Amino acid sequence: MDAHLIDSAIFGHQWSTAESRGIFAETARVARWVDVIIALAEAQADVGIIPASSAAAIAGLRGSRLDLAGIAAGTRTTSHSTLGLIQVLQRMLPAEAAEHVYYGATVQDISDTAQVLEIAEVAGLVWRDLWAIEAELLTLAERHRATPMVGRTHGQPGAPITFGFKAATWADEIGRSLERLHQGRDRWLVAELGGAVGVLGFFGAQAIPLRTAYCERLGLGEPAISWLTTRDRLAEFAQVLAAAVSAMARIANEVYVLARAELAEVREPSPSSTVGSISMPHKRNPEVSEQVVTLARLVRSLAGVLAETVIGEHERDGRSWKTEWVVLPELSHYTLAAAGMTRSLVGGLEVDPARMLANLRATETASSERLLSAMSARLGKHKAQATLQDAYRAAIGTGRSLTAVLDGRIEAAELAELDRVDTGAAAAMADEVVVRAIRRRAGESASWR
Repeated sequence: MDAHLIDSAIFGHQWSTAESRGIFAETARVARWVDVIIALAEAQADVGIIPASSAAAIAGLRGSRLDLAGIAAGTRTTSHSTLGLIQVLQRMLPAEAAEHVYYGATVQDISDTAQVLEIAEVAGLVWRDLWAIEAELLTLAERHRATPMVGRTHGQPGAPITFGFKAATWADEIGRSLERLHQGRDRWLVAELGGAVGVLGFFGAQAIPLRTAYCERLGLGEPAISWLTTRDRLAEFAQVLAAAVSAMARIANEVYVLARAELAEVREPSPSSTVGSISMPHKRNPEVSEQVVTLARLVRSLAGVLAETVIGEHERDGRSWKTEWVVLPELSHYTLAAAGMTRSLVGGLEVDPARMLANLRATETASSERLLSAMSARLGKHKAQATLQDAYRAAIGTGRSLTAVLDGRIEAAELAELDRVDTGAAAAMADEVVVRAIRRRAGESASWR
């Protein structure tokens, strides 16, 4: 029986993806640790620390089927995070090479570097999904640049906007998440090789040449200094993911609200096989939007936990990096699940311009901003605002029309504003978001690396 929803055969698709499970499956994580161990051995051979024959034998372990039960047993027996793995690898190697596996390294050299490789995989998938989400939103912004709808503030009808304007605010925010991912890449993709306390004392004068060769073997950046208790890179990555998923959740939350029957301005894509309610057949529940918002709450919470790991003690502190072992995978599962769902949501979003216009026409107060502007030119802004506020209150209280209430106090040109739908600079702003995004995307690609 699966103990976590991420691994559930029934519900797992709502909390993870096949790709995220592939990254963090135990076999994949152990294989990644072995890849780092191989890179270390090859780098040590490069600078003459161990024989090339040992490095070749250790490199032969790549892709091997490992005894996970043996690794687990060794880990429990020794109470050491990697000794179970080392013992299994040693049994698979010739005697001389067995002495050179994991030579002079410590747990964090392997686990931190493997975690960086995990970040690279996760970030690449998040980038891919955000790139696709932004493209869909830019299409919506362009298509509906002049589609009028009610703008709402404090949950109440306000002045008119366009749906393209709303979609453009979504695209603009997603674009900033892409920029953050791009900006953080070189900071995050940095290997770790510090040894016992970070100074690589085991390797003497060969320490820095070894670290350089190790980073080159892995295709990762070389840090200026070891980061055994310096965890800001991972904390920053988590916050960037939290911001990205929160941007997705803002879209999903808006769809959730606008899909309410009394508004019905947009709808989630819904396959015919989808069952909205088993007891109320008329319902079409916004299941995807709900789930994205839920996942975003969890991601923000987990990012906060990773922020706590930044404060570590002295030169090594397992309370920081062992927390990351739990939190980073879970946060990544939820992020990738939310990204996949958001792609489907915006890619198939059903927009109802007629209902948007009908809702706008039914909102008699929608022209108040333009009416205020017109009357301000004659009366002054504050006097016009007080006049209109009293008039609207009287109209609502008595059931009379605003025109009747204002009879004798309003001019014909001002009154004409009541029949106009003015969306201000909404279309122009939506256009500008599209233009800037297209310009930025021209210098990028769908691949993060």
